[in-house]
Amino acid sequence: MSSTDRQNRLLVAEDWKRIYQSYRNADFKSYDFDNLRRTMINYLRQNYPEDFNDYIESSEYLALIDMIAFLGQNIAFRTDLNARENFLELAERRESVLRLARTLSYNPKRNQSANGLLKIESVSTSESVRDSNNINLENQTIIWNDPSNANWQEQFTKVLNATLPVNNPIGRPVKKDTVNNVPTEQYRFSSTNSGVPVFGFNKNISGSTSRFEIVSTDVNNGVIEEEAPYPGNNFAFLYRNDGKGPSSTNSGYFCHFRQGTLDNGSFIVDSPSTNQVVSIDATNVNNSDVWLYSVDEYGLEQELWTKVQAVEGNNVVYNSLSKSIRNIFSVLTRANDRISLIFSDGTFGNLPQGNFKIYYRTGKNERLIIDPKDMRGISVQIPYLSKTGKSENLTLVFQLKYTVDNASISETSASIKRNAPSSYYTQNRMVTAEDYQIAPLTSSQEIIKVKSVNRTASGISRYLDLVDATGRYSKTNLFSIDGILTREFIDTKVGFDFITKTDIEGALANVVQPVLTNRKIKNYYLTNFPKTLVGDLGLVWNSSTVDSNQNTGYFTNAAGTKQQLGTFTASTLKLIRTGTLLKFIAPSGKHFMSTDGNKLMDGVADHPGSVEYLWAKIVSVSENGTVVADDGTGPVLINDIIPQGAKLTQIVPRIANGIQSSVQTQLVDQIFAYKTFGLRFDVNLGEWRLVSSTNLDSASPFSIGKTGDNTNQQLDASWLLLFETNGETYTITYRGSRYLFESDEEVRFYFDNSDKVYNNRTGKIIKDKISVLSINQKDPTSTPAPYTVDYDWEIVEDYRDTEGYVNSKKVQVSFFDGDDDGVVDDPDLFDVIVNETNNALQKYIFSEKVTSIDGVEEWFYKPNSVLKVITLQNKASLGSTTLYADGRIFYYVDENIFEILNKTTSNLNITQKYRAQIGRDNIKFHYVHAADESTRIDPSVSNIVDTYLLTRSYDNSFRQYLDNVTTTKPLAPSSDSLFLNYGAALNNIKSLSDEIIYHPVKYKILFGTKANPEFQADFKIVKNPDIVVNDNEVKSRVISAINEFFALDNWDFGETFYFTELTAYVMQQLAPTIVTFVIVPKQKDQTFGSLFEIKSESDEIFVSGATVTDVAIIDNITATRLKADGAITTTATTTGNIGITSSNTSSSSYNTSSSSSSSSSSSSSSSGGSGY
Repeated sequence: MSSTDRQNRLLVAEDWKRIYQSYRNADFKSYDFDNLRRTMINYLRQNYPEDFNDYIESSEYLALIDMIAFLGQNIAFRTDLNARENFLELAERRESVLRLARTLSYNPKRNQSANGLLKIESVSTSESVRDSNNINLENQTIIWNDPSNANWQEQFTKVLNATLPVNNPIGRPVKKDTVNNVPTEQYRFSSTNSGVPVFGFNKNISGSTSRFEIVSTDVNNGVIEEEAPYPGNNFAFLYRNDGKGPSSTNSGYFCHFRQGTLDNGSFIVDSPSTNQVVSIDATNVNNSDVWLYSVDEYGLEQELWTKVQAVEGNNVVYNSLSKSIRNIFSVLTRANDRISLIFSDGTFGNLPQGNFKIYYRTGKNERLIIDPKDMRGISVQIPYLSKTGKSENLTLVFQLKYTVDNASISETSASIKRNAPSSYYTQNRMVTAEDYQIAPLTSSQEIIKVKSVNRTASGISRYLDLVDATGRYSKTNLFSIDGILTREFIDTKVGFDFITKTDIEGALANVVQPVLTNRKIKNYYLTNFPKTLVGDLGLVWNSSTVDSNQNTGYFTNAAGTKQQLGTFTASTLKLIRTGTLLKFIAPSGKHFMSTDGNKLMDGVADHPGSVEYLWAKIVSVSENGTVVADDGTGPVLINDIIPQGAKLTQIVPRIANGIQSSVQTQLVDQIFAYKTFGLRFDVNLGEWRLVSSTNLDSASPFSIGKTGDNTNQQLDASWLLLFETNGETYTITYRGSRYLFESDEEVRFYFDNSDKVYNNRTGKIIKDKISVLSINQKDPTSTPAPYTVDYDWEIVEDYRDTEGYVNSKKVQVSFFDGDDDGVVDDPDLFDVIVNETNNALQKYIFSEKVTSIDGVEEWFYKPNSVLKVITLQNKASLGSTTLYADGRIFYYVDENIFEILNKTTSNLNITQKYRAQIGRDNIKFHYVHAADESTRIDPSVSNIVDTYLLTRSYDNSFRQYLDNVTTTKPLAPSSDSLFLNYGAALNNIKSLSDEIIYHPVKYKILFGTKANPEFQADFKIVKNPDIVVNDNEVKSRVISAINEFFALDNWDFGETFYFTELTAYVMQQLAPTIVTFVIVPKQKDQTFGSLFEIKSESDEIFVSGATVTDVAIIDNITATRLKADGAITTTATTTGNIGITSSNTSSSSYNTSSSSSSSSSSSSSSSGGSGY
């Protein structure tokens, strides 16, 4: 027997084993009051049945048990709370979240102050400074790029040089660097300030006053930043020149500004210790602006200590610094954006000792979006010492040139919980593919979604692949022989809703106005409106003066009489006004030489450079168009050189870009009264006119035969915009046409309409274009002779297929507009190249319909040498089919149908497999794509990583736009701003062999009036007849479900939307209230099923724009309501079940796409909530 057992048995009052044994039956899983009370009573009954048997509720012993149970519940609750605070995923207290994040070497980000560059708009000095013309500039305001002052640049430089040191005038900077491909230079004023050079000002931003400071500006390693604050330091500023001229927002003199207030504090360290911690209790200290100086006994700053990132917990040992830098510290984030300074351990860095001074900036901790109009006229006075030793004052006036949206609030606890483990995983570096998906999220709280793609890796050729030439980062210059040019007439729909007349006025500005300036409606105007021919008037151009691409003169008739123009005449010449296009032909027996200043030459235009006609645009008409000025300048100014004697043959008035106020008033009244009406363009007046419902013919094809008819017989079919309403919303249908250019095999096109390439030598935008080469035959069906000049088409938009993807084989083109003023250079391009009136039946291009495995229909070009289609004017002209082989295809122009011959049955069967369009194929062409020089890629790296970023500020602004808080659709931040805001942080942790290319992500709106017309739709709902529920409640619940489905966390960039998924989710959320949920496109050319699958580009992410006005509750499903062909049957025998089937009884006219789409809808809807 051991002594322990013996002592326990004999000496101890109770053996611990026996005590433990008595608790074997205790229920330790009880935490709440009731269970604790029950457990204690059960314990007493089982272990002390004889000692305690008073269980009456009024017993004082039960009262003691109640108190113990109450105390036990509180202790259990507090223990549970405290235990939760030890786990990052469960912690609620801010201090706990920050503490746990630090254990993962993650330092949560504090608020980020709004910051950017202010451009110096004007300068003024109190010093007597004279320019080269001996003009005294003392107290004179010199404005940057002042058009009224020819010597502004010299005077601006003179004033600045007077304030700079002798050895560092403009042109000899203190330092140089390149920031995002823009050369940047730093200069310092000879300022006499004794304190830190900071100039504060207040501005009202978003309804509240905010404090800002203009600070001394530095540039290091391609990053513009604030200089470390130092008393007595000379104020520094920057000069930038992007090569785009003085009017560019990136050219001129700039200073950095930051939101917040610079503050400072002092502390003493007498007895340093390892990893010394010094707490700074100021709140809202921003994430970047902290500087630490050691000071001498007089309180003067001596040495700036180096701030490093906090890594490996609270130690700065592992920071990658030069061994010679030992005075280092890190900044630790605390609650309410307080900070603590953490110093080294004395081995890898020096221990702090003595007096220290810390500078820090506190901000508003708000998300500010600063518009350029919010920061104008900011005046700062800088005292400086002149070269003669006299004290003078320099006055600078600043202005913001771009929107600043880089402010952010403190990182939320939810963000910390998400980012801290991710940051620990990446170990503060980006090496693997997953690192590039995670690290950007941890670098800034402004980045809310990211996707990185390694586009080019080591070992992959960088040479341009002609079959896959994206041209995103390099210029493209390609020739090919397989070009196809076609024209399409399309009716497009847009919509809007309103409550007040103010809403209508906003819709006219934001919906109708963009339609009027749309290229499709201008193309339609140029194609379908009758040509105003004036050749019979015998008008001749008389040239007065000739300048570079400009010509002045006047018109005379055959008798030599000068002709009055514009409002001074009632003849056709009244159409000659600013913006009007004029077509000139050469006199008989002559032609123009386009390569020799459009000079006239004898003979036929059959050699290179010769042309038969010229187009010119009216720039201005002085008075009545007949008075020649004293200096010889003619009254009519045109934008091209037209030689003396050229004959005017055609006039094309410019279509108006806006609606005059009187017609706007009529539109508002009509819309407010929920009227149906049209809008036509009056060529004679050059104005838009309203067509009332009593005169409007909305069903007939376009015709101007009854334009302006007021007989109330609904005869006017000349409308270009048709306004219709269902009593809640308005739908605008506008007529348009577009031109498509395609390369069947050899060339792939790339186009980005948001990327404008500027030529600083010509001062013009460099446009992507397709040139139809002069080596093409004029008309392969009749004229073997080639053209004599190239014909240029301007690329205006990429082409998207039915699924929403960009089809790089095609692009949308339009008539070239060299000066980008909205007036084309040559509206005859299509007629010249296609010549559709000559051998018209041979001018059709055929496409074949191909249905993908997921039921999506696409049209693909098929040369007629393969299809061998016989084109006839109408079916009556066919005659006997006995001479034709089996399977021969016939196309009838008048009926616009295809038939296939079946020799077995001797029948002609209608087919919808083919499509015909006016156009031309086998075109030899030259494709030119211009890439901005600023998108050059460093060729020395091995990997090129495309990083797509969605920023919080853009997300917030866009959702405000969707909620009608703002009326202007926000633009995604530019690649430049992404680089400036996040490039420094990410470049520090990326691999040396990698080059990051930043791409902004934009939202792609689905449904609703703010979506593109092809993505607008109505949701049709059939309610469960057995359940009584309010219609508005159902609509509201449907929109809520759709918004939840399109929540940001549910989608990634470049994904595909499937309506079956949305159907399953909506049915799950609203069952059994509804039994049917389908989507019907609003566009006339779209049918049921067209929106069942929509794809986004790699830089797009879906967002819903649907509102309750897009939801319609119907009593049953019909083919008309679904815009589908075939018979449709609806059953609702069980709650939450939908059955839609399509019948194939209608043979040739049946739409197979609708069939497959309907079946897809049925399967998803019938599954209720189980399919999601």
